[in-house]
Amino acid sequence: MPRSMTGFGQADAHGYHVEIKGVNHRYKDIRVKLPRDLSALEIPLRDMVSEAVQRGKVDVTITRNATFDSQERMSINWDLARIYHEELSRMSTAFGGEVTFRDVIFIPGVMSEGMNREDDQMPLVQHALTEALETFSRAKLNEGERLKSDIQDRVVNLLNMSKTMKALATDMTKVYRDRLHANLNALFSENVSVIDEVRLEQEVALLADKCDITEELVRLESHILSLEDAMNKLTGPIGRHSDFILQEISREINTIGSKSQITALSRTVIDAKTEIEKIREQVQNIE
Repeated sequence: MPRSMTGFGQADAHGYHVEIKGVNHRYKDIRVKLPRDLSALEIPLRDMVSEAVQRGKVDVTITRNATFDSQERMSINWDLARIYHEELSRMSTAFGGEVTFRDVIFIPGVMSEGMNREDDQMPLVQHALTEALETFSRAKLNEGERLKSDIQDRVVNLLNMSKTMKALATDMTKVYRDRLHANLNALFSENVSVIDEVRLEQEVALLADKCDITEELVRLESHILSLEDAMNKLTGPIGRHSDFILQEISREINTIGSKSQITALSRTVIDAKTEIEKIREQVQNIE
């Protein structure tokens, strides 16, 4: 099942709020923002996200929810505060001035947001992140389903175009023969009898063989069906695989266009190129 790289997920659990935003990217790029006192958890949390994401740029923001019932209160290191107060009081006696509690609370380490160890917080943050990842994954699946539907419609269009090309290609030899006859008749208008019909047929056969697109049409249809199968794949990432198939489809279409001597066929090639570009835009959003 195709999953989009674009999505949003969030969760509130155990006093933490988690937001996950994903956008399309050629590679996997995961960034995690945490409260400063939990910075040591960044790597294991990023590994959690990496296991759930195959490709794309993902930004994860984790903050404390101050309104949650279990949110920790502000903690004061009283022993450290007394030591600093005593030292500041000695300085005020020596140099003048007055020491208040405001002078102490802004000293680093005196007041902090909770004193729980990071190891104690890890299970709580992991639980909140897991919930956010579930909503993030659902959003990506929903968007992927929309992309799949659009791509499948365009794949049907490409298959119909390949059939049109095949039908037009059957007239290629007749077009060459008629065009060559017309040119020779114009050249030898006064003496048409000098035209060697055997040689003419040989030239037509050589030209037809040189511009034959049968192999390209067979490969084109095979690649289009492979793209259709990729869209119906139930597991695993398909974005890069689909992009490679599109490259092969484009190569066959370009070759057919370069060999085309029929206006209708050339127009169909242009329409096919337009459809391929639209599919490529959608595939670039698939994980």
